[in-house]
Amino acid sequence: MQATVDRPVWSAAHGHALRAMPDDLAAAVPLALYSTAVAAGFARVFSGWQFFDNLLVIVLFGHGASFALRRARVAGWIAVPVVAVGLAWVIGAMHYRFTYNYLLPGSDTWELFTSELDLVREQFSTAVAPVIYGGGWDVLASIGVAAAVLLADAFAFRAYARAEALVPGGVLFVFVAALGDDRDRVATTVALVAAGVLSTAMLRAYHTGRRSSIGARRSPSSLALPGALAAAAVIALAAGVIGPALPGAGAEPIYDATGGGGGLTNVVNPLVDIRSRLTNRSNTEMFSVQTNEPSYWRSAALAEFDGRLWGIPDRRPESAAGRIAAADPANRQILQNLRIINLGGSFVPVAPDPVEVTPPPGIDMRYSAEDATLFALDRELVSGDTFVVNSTRPALDAATLEVATSVDPPDPIYLELPSGYPDAARTAAAEVTAGAATSYEAAFRLQQWFRTEFRYSLDVQSGHGSNAIESFLRSRTGYCEQFAGTFASMMRSLGIPARVAVGFTPGTEQVPDSYIVRGKNAHAWPEVWFDDIGWVLFEPTPGRGAPGTAGYTGVDAAQDESAVPAAEQPTEVQQDPGAVPTTVVDPRRLDPELGEDFLDPGTGGGFAEDPTPTSSGRSIPVLPILGVLVLVAIAPLLSRWYARRRVGSPAAQLTRFWRRALRSLEDVGVTSDPSATPIEAADRAAQQFPISARPIRGLAAAVTAATYRADGTIGLDVVGSYGHSTMRDCASWCRQIERASLDSISYPARVVRHFTRWS
Repeated sequence: MQATVDRPVWSAAHGHALRAMPDDLAAAVPLALYSTAVAAGFARVFSGWQFFDNLLVIVLFGHGASFALRRARVAGWIAVPVVAVGLAWVIGAMHYRFTYNYLLPGSDTWELFTSELDLVREQFSTAVAPVIYGGGWDVLASIGVAAAVLLADAFAFRAYARAEALVPGGVLFVFVAALGDDRDRVATTVALVAAGVLSTAMLRAYHTGRRSSIGARRSPSSLALPGALAAAAVIALAAGVIGPALPGAGAEPIYDATGGGGGLTNVVNPLVDIRSRLTNRSNTEMFSVQTNEPSYWRSAALAEFDGRLWGIPDRRPESAAGRIAAADPANRQILQNLRIINLGGSFVPVAPDPVEVTPPPGIDMRYSAEDATLFALDRELVSGDTFVVNSTRPALDAATLEVATSVDPPDPIYLELPSGYPDAARTAAAEVTAGAATSYEAAFRLQQWFRTEFRYSLDVQSGHGSNAIESFLRSRTGYCEQFAGTFASMMRSLGIPARVAVGFTPGTEQVPDSYIVRGKNAHAWPEVWFDDIGWVLFEPTPGRGAPGTAGYTGVDAAQDESAVPAAEQPTEVQQDPGAVPTTVVDPRRLDPELGEDFLDPGTGGGFAEDPTPTSSGRSIPVLPILGVLVLVAIAPLLSRWYARRRVGSPAAQLTRFWRRALRSLEDVGVTSDPSATPIEAADRAAQQFPISARPIRGLAAAVTAATYRADGTIGLDVVGSYGHSTMRDCASWCRQIERASLDSISYPARVVRHFTRWS
C-alpha cells in the first residue's frame, strides 16, 4: 500500500520537472541566439571572422552553465557569481592559456592582461575600424560579450524580466556599431532584431507558464513558438528591407563617435606614434615628381624614442635655399622637380639626401640635416607649389657595408632606449642576430626575419610603444609603422645606431620619369648608421622594397601597386595659392625670429597634431541611442527603489497592494465601483478577467480582514515556518495581477506603463 501511495506522488513531481524543462530550454535557446547575434556584431570592428568562434564559446558556456545551475536549483546569489568566475576562467584560457599553471591563472596572466588593456586604452581614442582581433582588443570583446551574457541570463531567469534581459546585449551592439564601419551592417542588425523578438516572446511564454496550472496539456512555450518564429521573421524582414530605405537612414550622424586620430590629414605627420595613420589607402594625389631616378621620398627622420613614440629632438634648422650641403662627386645625383597637389602641411618629401633646393618664390625654407627635414617656415604647402631639389646617394653593396663599423654615430640619441623597453624585444633581437660578425650582418638578419616570419596587414592599430612592440612580436602581424619602429629599437638594443624615417614610396609612373604619389604610398622605414657612410635604409616590411637598394638589402623595388578604379580617379585639385589646403598636417612652425621652436612640448619631441583630424570609420548617433537604452533599463529599477522607500506600516503596505492591483485591472478594462466592498470588487474582477480570480480574491480576503477585524493588521508580516507571511502572499498576488494585465495590453500601453507606473 505504501508503494502504491508514494508512486503517484513521485511521478507527479517528476512529470512536472519534465514539463518545466522544455519551457526553460525553449526560453534559454532564443536568448543564447540573441547573444550570438550580439557577438556577430563585432564584425563591424574586426577584420575577418576569426573572432567569432571565441565569442561563440563564451556565449555557449555562459548560457549553458546558467541553465545547468538552474536545473540543479542553485540559488541565484550563488549561481551568478559562479558563472562569472567560470567566464573569467574561459576568457583567460582562450587568450592566455600559456600563462596558466595547473589550469589556473597566475601573476603572468594578470601582468599580460593589464599590459594589453593599457595598449587598448592608448589606442582607443583614435582607433579606426577594422582592427585586428588581437593585442588586447580580443580580450576586451570577450569581456563585453561575457558581461552581456551574464546579465541577460540573470535578468531573464533570476529577476524574471523580459525586455530588460535584452538591454545589456543591445547596448553593447549599439556601442560596437558606433565604432565600426558598414561591414554586414544590415545582416547583423536583422539577426539581432529577429533573435530579440523571439527571445521576448519565449520569455513571456516561460514566465506565464510559471504562473499557469500544472495540469496544462501543452506547455506555454510550445504554444508560443510558432507565433514567435513568425513574428521574428516578419519584424526582422521589415527591419532589413524597410529600415535602410527610410528617409535619413544614410544621413550624417548627430554625433560622431569614432576615434579622432585617423584620416588623410595625419598620413604624412612626421610624428610616428600611436595616433599616426600610415594605413591610409587613399587614392588622393598628394604630389607629382619628375626625376631621373625613383626613390623613397623622405619627409623626416625620427631620432627620439621615449618608449611610446618616435619624435624629432629639439634642434634648430638652418635656412635652406640654394646649396645646403656639400655634394660628394662619387655619389649618384637624383634630380627632382616636385609639384604639390594635395599634400598640405609644411614638410617637403625628397630623395635622401638633399644638397641643393630651389623653393617657390616667397617661401622661407628650413633644413635640418640631423633630422633630414626640409620644410616651409612661414606657411603651409598649397597646390601648385613647385620645388627643384638635387639629392645625392652613394652606391652601396653588401661588400662595402660588411667592412663598415657603427661605433661613431653623430649623436648618442641614436642609441637611447627607455628604461621600460621590453625584455622580449631585447631577447628576440639577440637570438635573431646571434653569430652576426658585423653591424650589416645583424641588420640584414633582422630585416630578413621580419620579412619571412611576419605578415603584413593594414587591419591593425598603429603604435610601437612598449605594449605595442610586445603585441606586435606576439601576433607577428602589422604594417610599416610597427616594422620600422620595432626594427630600429631592436637595433639599438644591440648597440647599433638606428632611427625611423617617414615619407612615401616612389608612386605610380605615369609617363617615363614622371610619378604620381598618392596617400596610399605613405610609408615608414628604418635607417641604420654606418661610420664614414651615413644613414642606410633597410626594409623589414614585407611587400615593400626601395629602388636602388637590392645590392645590399636583397630586396627588389616594390610598393602598393593596387589599381585605381576609373570611377575613383581623382581630378587634380586647384587651390587658391593663399588658401589653406583641406588635407593639412598642422605641425607647430618656427617663429620667423626663431624665438619659438616647432616642437610640441607635450609630445616628447614630436610635432603637434592636426587639431581637426578626420576619421575613416562610419559613425551613428550613439549618445542619444545609448541614453534611451539606459533609461529603459533603469526605469523598473527606479520604480522598485521608490516602492521600497515607502514601506510604511502593514496596513499602509496592504492598502498600496490593493490599489496597485485595482489600477492594473483598470488597464485591461475591469471597472470598479468605489462603493463596493473588496470581496465584491474581487468577484467582479474574476468575472471580467478570469485569470486574476485567485490572486484578487486572496488579496481581497486579506484587505477585508485587516479592515473589519479589530486585530486584522496584527501578524500580517510574521513569517511562518515555511517562509511565508500574509504580507508576502499579498505582495505575490499583487505582482501576479500586474503581470497578467501587462501581458494582456498593447505594446504602446506597456511602454506608457513602463515609464509612468512608479508605485
